[in-house]
Amino acid sequence: MVDLHVHTDVSPCGHQSLKECLLTASQVGLKVLAITDHFSVKAASIYSSINFNGKLTPVFGMEYSAPEGDFLLFVPGKIPFFKRGLRAYEVLAEIKRRGGLTIWAHPFRWGNVPDETLLEEGLVDAIEVLNGRNSPQENFMAWELAEAFDLPKVAGSDAHTTEELGIIANLSPEPIKDLMDLMRVIRKGLLEPIILSPSLKRIYKHLEIKDCK
Repeated sequence: MVDLHVHTDVSPCGHQSLKECLLTASQVGLKVLAITDHFSVKAASIYSSINFNGKLTPVFGMEYSAPEGDFLLFVPGKIPFFKRGLRAYEVLAEIKRRGGLTIWAHPFRWGNVPDETLLEEGLVDAIEVLNGRNSPQENFMAWELAEAFDLPKVAGSDAHTTEELGIIANLSPEPIKDLMDLMRVIRKGLLEPIILSPSLKRIYKHLEIKDCK
């Protein structure tokens, strides 16, 4: 199982250390964990200094907040520095130029209306259609947006605490050993967003979303 959207205490709003996050994720059965702190890749350097022997593959990306919305960024090698306040087009185009991958995170949160030009120009590789902190309606609209543009659908817990890990994830039919594997399965649309929490499944029962019943 894969979680594509997790925050540690590197993010100002995060309340779990990287080590706590990795240990808990391993305990709840996650196999791949994407650390996507706000505007920062500091967790990658922290990882090199901690002793973690869990059966879990961490990958390191970043969440960038632009006026058009929030985006999860993944790049082979080091993610470039982006100053705050840039337009999404500038950030996403640079990630694409470097062979990276972009995911539109919770595109309808806080009443946001997505700028579909970014989708039409191919700057977004996948859409987060299940987010652990979204309302069901926000997730449902994201699902419909991905359907409309025929983009891969992915899920992320958006966990800021250890208690939120293992609520929402993705199933992968292929093994994922590193970031390159992860980007490949996302681009191929192989990840299957799923809700793991029984109580959350009951909340979503009324929505006609695959694997949410």
